[in-house]
Amino acid sequence: MLIVGFFFVGQILLPLVLGGLGLGGSGLSSRERAFFFPGLLRANGAGGLAVLWWSVRPYRPLPEGLFTLKLSGQGVLWGLGGYFVALPLMLGVALLNQQIWQGQGGSNPLLQTVLEEQDPVALVVFFITAAVAAPFFEEILFRGFLLPSLTRYMTVGWAIVLSGAIFAAAHLSLSEVLPLTLLGCILGFVYARSRNLLSSMLLHSIWNSATMVGLFILGS
Repeated sequence: MLIVGFFFVGQILLPLVLGGLGLGGSGLSSRERAFFFPGLLRANGAGGLAVLWWSVRPYRPLPEGLFTLKLSGQGVLWGLGGYFVALPLMLGVALLNQQIWQGQGGSNPLLQTVLEEQDPVALVVFFITAAVAAPFFEEILFRGFLLPSLTRYMTVGWAIVLSGAIFAAAHLSLSEVLPLTLLGCILGFVYARSRNLLSSMLLHSIWNSATMVGLFILGS
């Protein structure tokens, strides 16, 4: 599911198909790039979910604990509480990561475009992608499926750590492996305690939204 759905479809197949149609990221205008990268990320997530759906079909009815999503006040509280716990931890790791990379880490074209462009339409598209689409797709894949699956072969603690590391590796950014692993572990812990994808989705959404707002302020 991870190799075919998340990597092959999103990183190889989709770019090849779009490039063949003349829709590659290079040569696009600023407005077109603003729609191209979020669209590619959503297609990547949809491709991963499609492969996941096809992979689990033979195992229906699915075991209890997979893809648990409930609308509840407790789920909201876990998401909000997880954010305030994550904030000081992530800031500390960010400072350490800055010392390790000395500002020479890999660049992200999506974040660069956010900083460079002041197009309000493009910013809304980016914000929706980061605050809604990415948390929805990624939490279903990594916390809804991967984490509960790993607990069948190891303790919950090690499953949280391993799923967090895979979550970071899937973003294909070496300079962000450390903070993304920590974020993945915090999301995994929140899901393991709340048993509700709503909590990790909400935490993920708040974190991405705050990051986007911070980037916009810094860029301005």
